[in-house]
Amino acid sequence: MNESRSFPDLSRVRTDESAPLIDRRDTHHLARREDIRIGHATVRPSIRTVEGPGGVATAEPRVMQVLLALIDAAGSVVTREDLIHHCWKGQVVGDDSVNRAIKEVRKIAKAVDAAFEVETIPRIGYRFKVPEDGGTDKGLPETETTVALRLDRRALLAGGALTLLGTGAGLAWWNAGSDRAGHDRVSTLMERSRIAMRSGDPASEREAESLLEKAVQLAPDRADAWGLLALTRARLDEHIIDDTQQPLHRIDEAANRALELDANNADATAALALAVPYYGDWLNADYRFQNVIQRHPDQIIARDAHSFFLGSVGRMKESADKRMTFVDEGPPDANLHYRSVYAYWFLGDLERANRAASRGLEMWPRQAGNWFARLWILLSSERFDRALAFIDDATGRPPLPDPIVQTLRTAVSAKSSSDPELRQAAIAMLMGGVHQNVAAVINAIMLLNLLGAMDEVFAVSEAYYLEAGPIIAAVKWRPGEPLVPDQRRRKTNPLFTPMAAPMRADPRFLPLIQRMGLTSYWDKRGVAPDFLR
Repeated sequence: MNESRSFPDLSRVRTDESAPLIDRRDTHHLARREDIRIGHATVRPSIRTVEGPGGVATAEPRVMQVLLALIDAAGSVVTREDLIHHCWKGQVVGDDSVNRAIKEVRKIAKAVDAAFEVETIPRIGYRFKVPEDGGTDKGLPETETTVALRLDRRALLAGGALTLLGTGAGLAWWNAGSDRAGHDRVSTLMERSRIAMRSGDPASEREAESLLEKAVQLAPDRADAWGLLALTRARLDEHIIDDTQQPLHRIDEAANRALELDANNADATAALALAVPYYGDWLNADYRFQNVIQRHPDQIIARDAHSFFLGSVGRMKESADKRMTFVDEGPPDANLHYRSVYAYWFLGDLERANRAASRGLEMWPRQAGNWFARLWILLSSERFDRALAFIDDATGRPPLPDPIVQTLRTAVSAKSSSDPELRQAAIAMLMGGVHQNVAAVINAIMLLNLLGAMDEVFAVSEAYYLEAGPIIAAVKWRPGEPLVPDQRRRKTNPLFTPMAAPMRADPRFLPLIQRMGLTSYWDKRGVAPDFLR
């Protein structure tokens, strides 16, 4: 089929007169698109939601791209070739992919009562339509948005009857908050913030805090809003979702205000536990998380944090088993999902880990946590050719600095080829990068183990964890470095992954972790790490 001549050039759009041109085929352009009021709905590309009188729907990135392509065509017919070119970067995809995306756009419109529709033009393509009474107003300011959020999330998860979620379908719909005056603007801002925090996109996740700051300004006596603000700030700080550090007092202020209003606020209690770094303070951290979970067993973020903590002290199977108890609870969350990949890995289920990693990248393309999780799974299963192709796929890779990409590639090539000169070159590259950023340090620990470079991996670990020895390693994340989750604070989890088995078998390992305080934690807690059982 020929392309529709009336279809505008969707590969470049402007959000304002001075903004640079954006390639709409890159899903990251969604973060820079302005909100659009169309029909009875507000489309928010930056957090991939559509809000309408019937609730809030979350669209998978590809589905949101298709919706925007249809909207941008301004009533013109959009051919399948148009959609493939502009939303799939011209890749070879079948009719099923386009059909599924169109189906999900229609499902979203129906779910939220959006008052727009997608018309099929037989043998040609599709056209976006808004009925005459649809009330289209792209210029409607955000403060005018009114969304009815009608169903409590726990009731929804318990019953499941109103969940619109197809496996891999790209649509997840949750209405929340009717039992807490969910029809008001504050509850809408809170739900939008939750959605943003689940997105896996740093720009959207930064917006999550701003939305909650608006909420507490509008309702300074809402304990739930203050608690969620405290928890959001704690998550941004701990897992380097944000590119600026949160001073501890800002987390404390929001949490304490929430607890003044409601002494049993679960989010605020969890935030205070998350806010304190636990490297070197293992025992107190373990008790902090357990206390929160005892009081609030449904607090998923606290359960996630405790599961992650258990991995940091070598209790990998217990960490994975605990994660399995809540892995299917709640809406999909990019930053919880990639940790489930590691859980399957720690349980020895590489096939399931790989499927989970692939699914994560389908839902959150180029998200660093899911990308690195899949890379380590490929390497752990010795699929080096696939790992190299994965690294070389620039369209699917997170925005990593070129030196990191080249180092990853060289290390994997060296392992694949068994070339001693290439191995030495890879080791030199890994060692040369550890002073630059924390991401390079973590990569070095993983890849030096892969290459069997024991002297070097212990030198890097001593520099990173103890700040000792002749090597200077970056020990904390700094603004401008790659945004990789879980790397702001020193984490010991890499030492206990399957890839680090050579290191754990070395007689230098126990003295290293003894100096870090982990053996003292095991003794006082009366537990043993997996590798000593």
